Amino acid sequence: MSVDRLKQVDGSLAIDNNSQAMTPQAASPRVIAFTIEELSVGGAEHMLMVMANAFVVRGWQVHVICLTAAGELASGLDESVQLHVLNKKLGFDTRLLWRLYNCVNEIKPDVINSHLWVANSWTRLSLIATNIAIVVTEHSRDTWKPLHYRWVDKFLGRRSYRMVTVSSDTANFYEEVVGIDRADITVINNGVDTARYASGSGTALRKGWLASYYDDTDDKREAILIGSVGRLVTAKNHTRLIDAFAKLANDEALSEHYYLYLKIVGEGPERARIQHYIDDLGLSHIITLAGARHDIPDVLAAFDLFVLSSDREGHPLTALESQAAGTPVVLTDAGGSEEAIARDGDQSGGALVDCDVDQLSMAMRNLIVDSELRAAQSRFARQYALSNFDKKQMIESYESIFLKAIAARL
Repeated sequence: MSVDRLKQVDGSLAIDNNSQAMTPQAASPRVIAFTIEELSVGGAEHMLMVMANAFVVRGWQVHVICLTAAGELASGLDESVQLHVLNKKLGFDTRLLWRLYNCVNEIKPDVINSHLWVANSWTRLSLIATNIAIVVTEHSRDTWKPLHYRWVDKFLGRRSYRMVTVSSDTANFYEEVVGIDRADITVINNGVDTARYASGSGTALRKGWLASYYDDTDDKREAILIGSVGRLVTAKNHTRLIDAFAKLANDEALSEHYYLYLKIVGEGPERARIQHYIDDLGLSHIITLAGARHDIPDVLAAFDLFVLSSDREGHPLTALESQAAGTPVVLTDAGGSEEAIARDGDQSGGALVDCDVDQLSMAMRNLIVDSELRAAQSRFARQYALSNFDKKQMIESYESIFLKAIAARL
């Protein structure tokens, strides 16, 4: 993202990437502001970046307000998106209320869409005395929230035009635990650029990854590459995946016919601990941490099987992307994961299991030994994802809510 103009507003950092005049066709666009703590690497942050860029294409004037810092994903914003960074201090930064209010007052958006707890709370609190339409998006079953946080959510719910949740499971949490009226909640599943992920080619990448461990000219065993993509954080519970894979690696019956290899892609604060865990199990020769990568369509296409072993998920983007790439998935039943598996009658794009090592291992084993099932799920996953998991449906659903919110103000 190039920076054409940089200015300081009320202690906030504002980046305006649109130095050219609006075209006559877009003389009076709708104005939307997205708010989030920062655009760090994560599913919710990636989704917001995709939405901001999509609304530019749809003719909206788009602002992104990051409360704390810009974050790595800010570089992926379209040149026309105007980025504002408010430099929030740690803890309860009372000055942020004034900075955010002033920033919004300068932008004069028709509607605001905030994401995740920090931005959802500060946005509604700072604008509580205004009539600006605010749509908040919650991305997971936030069981971590203590009672007083849930009370804040319920109280500020009065200041929301609408709450959007990315799965029915998340909607159930906010209705049943927090106390938000279900009539005020709309479920919009996440969407991805399915065409991009369907076009990935993993042949060369797969060959390179396996070259040091597997010689297909001498070894008659079939190589099976299992993979996972995501932040290395405790909620993803990578040790569960490693334990499930270890059971397969130590299965002599499998070892006679298959060479098993696990590649974990992503970065995060748990990396060192996960690497020590792999080393302690003596599996570093067949389990590797690949770090962050920018060729995810090829990565997903290289896998025979994609696995998420999470304790908590909203509506995992990587599961949607994997199926668009034609890679079957095995997901733990951790929130909205059930809605992220392609299903139609007795056809599916993968399996959903309890958060249990044995069940996870068994589901992986079933797909390893049954190549016909793996191929059938691969074909169906891609077909279903292209029709049902594309970002276009998600964007259209959000736009419908935003337009209704604007109309309600008039």
